[in-house]
Amino acid sequence: MYNPHGLGIDGDLLFICDGTAGLKIYDKSDPLEIINRKIAHYPDFNTYDVIPMKGTLMLVGEKGIYQYDYSDPQNIVELSRIQITGKEE
Repeated sequence: MYNPHGLGIDGDLLFICDGTAGLKIYDKSDPLEIINRKIAHYPDFNTYDVIPMKGTLMLVGEKGIYQYDYSDPQNIVELSRIQITGKEE
C-alpha cells in the first residue's frame, strides 16, 4: 500500500482506496494471502473512501463522487458521477 485511506468489503472482495495510487481490489478469501491476491488496480484517480454493495460501488475521489458497477471486478464500469470542483475559501 502506498497511502491507504478507506476500505470496503463485499463478500470475498476487499476494496482499498490508496490515495494517489488509486483503487485496489483484492480477494480476501484467504486472509494470510491477501497481498498476493490482487484482482485489479485502477491507478488513474485519487481515491479517499469507498462503499461496495451488491455489485455497485460508491467511491469518493479527488474530483467527485462516482458510482461503478463491479460485477466484473477486473473491469469496473462507471455508472454515474457527481463532479466536485473548487475549494471553499
